[in-house]
Amino acid sequence: MTALWRRMWVSATRLGPRRSVQTLASMVEDALFDLRLGTDTTAAVPQSRLQVLSPDKQGDAKPYVMTRARALRHAFKRCPAPRDLRFNDIGCGKGKVVITAALEGFRNVRGLDFAPELVEAAERNLALVRERLPAGSRVSVECADVTQAEFGPSDGVFFLYNPFAADVMRGFSEHLARSLQQHPRKIWVIYADPAFLSTMLAHLPVRETARSAYGGFTFVQLETS
Repeated sequence: MTALWRRMWVSATRLGPRRSVQTLASMVEDALFDLRLGTDTTAAVPQSRLQVLSPDKQGDAKPYVMTRARALRHAFKRCPAPRDLRFNDIGCGKGKVVITAALEGFRNVRGLDFAPELVEAAERNLALVRERLPAGSRVSVECADVTQAEFGPSDGVFFLYNPFAADVMRGFSEHLARSLQQHPRKIWVIYADPAFLSTMLAHLPVRETARSAYGGFTFVQLETS
């Protein structure tokens, strides 16, 4: 209990009362989600426990940390992208973003991660909630290197929560830029706590169109012109 109060005090000091209340409400909601459904979306996984698909990118892997559902809903409501475009969660981890995106109206949702054990966890979580997803939803997760994954004309929305370091971000951004050259289209990117925003902006033809915060998260929205 002492540790919990310490965390709450640090949160209130750093974020202020309003965002601290948002964080606390989010923590309770996410814990109840796992408790009610038997899923495992909240527990963090350190980088040392992940063996990624591309061994040369092992050092670029980030630990799994869940994005909270309340914060996600806040970001999704501010994104004007048509819900029939495919939503791609880049670095999907255990699938919480994928599940939330489907529940919030995105009808075609794909999660990509280069850590097989996280993809397996996401598949287990999806199996537990699939009956609760809107009818007709197409939701899947894949083990893939996002610097090589296939992106086509329907891939219009991309979500990232710092899934990898700058080198992989550059490779992903360049790969997605090539997809835009092959299949010209408008895309939206929702980037949570954007540590490598400058890298993305340097290699992908997008511009920042909105910025917002909820709880402990900052969201930047990017769009092609």
